[in-house]
Amino acid sequence: MNVQTENIDSMPSSQHPRIAVIADAHFHDLYADYGFAGIAQGDHRLTFRLLADTARSTRVFNESYFAFHHALDEIADSGIRHVVLLGDYSDDGQVETVIGVKRVLDDYAARFGMRFYATVGNHDIFGAAGRHRAKRFLNEDGSYSILSSDPHVRDRGAHAVVASERMYCQGYPDGLDAMADFGFYPRPDDLHWETPFGMDGDPAARLYEVRSPDGLITRTLMDASYLVEPFLGVWLLMIDANVFVPVDGVVPGEAGDLTDSTSAGWNAMLTHKRFVLDWMKDVAGRARRDGKTLLAFSHYPVLDPLDATVDDEITLLGRTGMAERIPGTGVAEALIEAGIDVHFSGHLHVNDTARYGRGGRFLINVAMPSLVAFPGAYKVITIGEQHLAIETVGIDAMPLHADLRQGYDREIVPSRLDAGGMLDVDDYGGFLFEHLGHLVGRRYLKREWPKDITAMIRSFDLADLAALALMDEPVATMDAIDAVAAARNDADLQQRLARVGVEATRLSGTSALAFLADWYRLRMGSELAFDWIDQERMAAYRTVGQLFAAGDWSNAASAQAQFALIFRMFEKYASGLPSGNFSIDRTTGTIRRIDPGSDVTNSAQP
Repeated sequence: MNVQTENIDSMPSSQHPRIAVIADAHFHDLYADYGFAGIAQGDHRLTFRLLADTARSTRVFNESYFAFHHALDEIADSGIRHVVLLGDYSDDGQVETVIGVKRVLDDYAARFGMRFYATVGNHDIFGAAGRHRAKRFLNEDGSYSILSSDPHVRDRGAHAVVASERMYCQGYPDGLDAMADFGFYPRPDDLHWETPFGMDGDPAARLYEVRSPDGLITRTLMDASYLVEPFLGVWLLMIDANVFVPVDGVVPGEAGDLTDSTSAGWNAMLTHKRFVLDWMKDVAGRARRDGKTLLAFSHYPVLDPLDATVDDEITLLGRTGMAERIPGTGVAEALIEAGIDVHFSGHLHVNDTARYGRGGRFLINVAMPSLVAFPGAYKVITIGEQHLAIETVGIDAMPLHADLRQGYDREIVPSRLDAGGMLDVDDYGGFLFEHLGHLVGRRYLKREWPKDITAMIRSFDLADLAALALMDEPVATMDAIDAVAAARNDADLQQRLARVGVEATRLSGTSALAFLADWYRLRMGSELAFDWIDQERMAAYRTVGQLFAAGDWSNAASAQAQFALIFRMFEKYASGLPSGNFSIDRTTGTIRRIDPGSDVTNSAQP
């Protein structure tokens, strides 16, 4: 792929204010009152999540408080006054947490004149009536208590179970009340504001019906989509892509009466919220007619943000939670038909750029990283006459607050928790880097990877994988560990390694587990991960990957075929479209990498 690179100084200046985009802040207010004593830290008290829970989660918890403030401080300091919140702005939609988000946003609005435009994610709101939430929090002595909105929750390992209505996740429209000033309802200073139903912001005017798969149950729900013109000439199309579907045979009002929206996203939008797509098409037509710059946002991706590896993932791991959340090509076709060309998404915590083309028309999805997962960043949009310039700003240099380390010390001393390298770093970037590496062993290998492959990954180093790639006969996954052990003393195989330029001693210093940790970092961060993965290590990975790629693995079940697939996915992650600093030509769909100080110009055509 020939990717175009250009000097950032050559980009056209914008006639519009810049827009910052934050996705998946998952804000937890460390200092809020959830109806629980928490832990004393100096002259204040903290409602502190367990590091043990962070070590098993795809996101970090306590750090979210500081990450959100840090990102907003940087945005304010850079003079940006318009900020999109791309869903999952709250930890889990708890009443007290959403009020905490409002406190933060109100503060920045008052101090800097900032405007916020939010859309909801699957963690912010649920259905019409909401649902219970329960979380573990640290006690003074290192034990934990459960805070739950459900008074019937029990946990034998907990010091106490505290019932608190402040932990409840509300539904539509109540869950939007605290966020009313942040786009969901019209404001006097909006130049234009509308919903799929018209100009009336009242929740009663924004209702639609959704049916269960068997067609026997119909529910009426609110849709929180809106279009706003915050400043002259720019339209922000904020799509509520949460889809809650009645469950066959479950009476409305009973537990489990609606499906979770987490894996539904745009695939379900095509079936259950088609009226939103019709509205989007009308908006796009009016935008072209009236000369408006239209930018579309929703929490969920509209294109595969994993570099077209979903089929490989299903072959390797089955239908994982990530694979379930990848939109089908029908979504891309529908958005192109609606006239949408650029869409920003969150949800998967992936930093990526994806493009789909048909008949000279195109759709580009800019997938946003989360503030609370590696690589930890937000993006800034500069709007030109025909181009969008996208800057990705990492928050990795943020120092870890002393309250965090002191809190974790209370927990790990009595529990002897293995935190990997997470507490051996001083900055946030290092913490997220170590957190994702820790997840490979604590979560992904246990939950998603086949046992035979897991055993090999825990046993092999890169030299072992290189030897496996050069074996002439296919090796069954259950026999691979013994076969590679025998190959270590095979002089002929060692000579073959030497002939292809592989230094076994250099490769033996890197475990397959370390490779898989970097595999996940590249998967989540795309080109942002290059700053974190040693160049020599990347070269070693590619050397071994080339050995597998050169083999003829007709037996798809063999160990060699499995690792060939793993390395092929790795290479796709490493060679995707620009996802750091880049521009989008909205007339052609051309994506150019923006490289400060460079005057090299090549192109990545649609």
